Amino acid sequence: MTDTGNQNAQPGPRWSLDDERAFESARRRIGAVIAAYSARIGAAEAAGDDAEADRLADESDGYEELRRTLSPDDKAGIARINAEFPELLARVRAGLS
Repeated sequence: MTDTGNQNAQPGPRWSLDDERAFESARRRIGAVIAAYSARIGAAEAAGDDAEADRLADESDGYEELRRTLSPDDKAGIARINAEFPELLARVRAGLS
C-alpha cells in the first residue's frame, strides 16, 4: 500500500498577511494616481483644452491597466509601486506629470 498523503489537507496560504496588505496598498496608490488624473482631466475639459484632456486620459489609461493586471504574485512590482507612487501622486497633483 502506498502513502498518497492526506487528500483533505488544505494547501498553505499563497500570500502572507503582509503580502496582502502590500498588494492592497499598491492598488490604493494606483487608484489615487488615477483619481488625480481624473481631477486634472476634468479641469482641462472645463478649460476647453481637449488636447490636454486627451493626453491625460491616455496617461491615466496605463495606470488603470496596471491596477487591473496587478497580481499579488508580483512582489517586486508591488514594492516598486509602494515606493515610487507617493512621489508620482504628488507630481500628478502638482501638474508635473
